[in-house]
Order: sequence, then C-alpha cells, then structure tokens
Amino acid sequence: MEIPEATGLRESKRRAAMARIQLAALDLFDVHGYTAVSVEAVAAAAGVAPRTVYRYFGTKAGILLTQPEDDDVLAALVEDVARRDVLDAVRDLIPMMNAPAFADPDAYWGRVVRYVLAEPELVGAMRVAAVAAADAIAAAQAVARGLPAHDLRTRVRARAVIAALMVALEHAYTHGDDLATTVEHALETVARIDRPSDEPSRSDAAGV
Repeated sequence: MEIPEATGLRESKRRAAMARIQLAALDLFDVHGYTAVSVEAVAAAAGVAPRTVYRYFGTKAGILLTQPEDDDVLAALVEDVARRDVLDAVRDLIPMMNAPAFADPDAYWGRVVRYVLAEPELVGAMRVAAVAAADAIAAAQAVARGLPAHDLRTRVRARAVIAALMVALEHAYTHGDDLATTVEHALETVARIDRPSDEPSRSDAAGV
C-alpha cells in the first residue's frame, strides 16, 4: 500500500505546526496530567492561538488522536481495500510498526498511547474514530465488489480487523510485547474466525 507524501509548502507548514502543538501538549500532560491541562495552556506552550489548536484538532482529545497523516493513510487504505481483502491491506501496515518510533515507549507514539489507553475521554474518542474508519473501509470494499455500501458481512469483517488492531495496540504497550508481532497474531485470530474450517491458516500452511 502506497501512502502519499505531504505535498506543498502550505501542507508542510500545517503538519509542522500540528507536530509542534502535539509535542507541547505531551510535555504539559507529562508534568500536570491530561485532565489538568487546557487547550489554552497547550496553545500558549506551542506559541499559537487557541483557535489554531481547535482548527487543527477540534478538541483536546483530538490533539493526541489526530495525526497529520491520518487522512492520507485512511485514503490509501480505502483505495487498497477496493482491490483486495481488508486483512491483507492492513497486514501491509505491519512492517512500519517495527520502526523505533513505534517500538520505543518513550518515543512520541509510546507517549501518546500511554494517555490514549489511560484517559476515559481518549478511550471513548478513539473507539468512535475506529468505528468510523472501519465503516469507511467497509463501504469502499463493498461497493468495489458490487454490494450495497452497508453490506453487513463486509462491515462486520472491517470492524473486526480494526478492533483487532486496537486490542493488539493495547496488549503490546501494556505488556511490553513487540507491536508488529502482536498485531500479526491479532489479525491471524480474526482470519481463523472468519475462515471455513477446512481452509488452513497462514501459519498452518507454513508448517508452523
């Protein structure tokens, strides 16, 4: 799956500003706790107006849940699943989870995940976003296959795959397991549930 690079000076500036706001927010959350920090405090620390934070992220929860590349990743995934199975498309994301940015709990993503897993506001917002992403993926795949956009089986499979990603993320960061391996095991579990009983799994076929 090809994820487009950011193009244009305006987009580069937008992404740089978003990253600066997110890092300022994380620093404040680490010192004062998520609940005690206001959007206004984040804006002041990042050197921007509060309206800029709201324009980019919508809410305080959005500061951690909205990433500059989100639209590109989702668009690429939606395009990909129109051509093949959602499990295979999502598996293509696994190699990038081996990057130090994901593996190091003290790096940016590790810091974000700690709050996302611990703060009820963020947990709820993440679940809403995950369902919306799964439904967008399901609609694209269903339409590509000549089915109604709301096809039940397609929606169930897409939501199951995204739910598996969420569970794997929580498990890996909570227990210190390798993220890429945990995601692969979670996706294989979904595949086993969805597969006819006489069809071998990837690991079975490999003799593992």
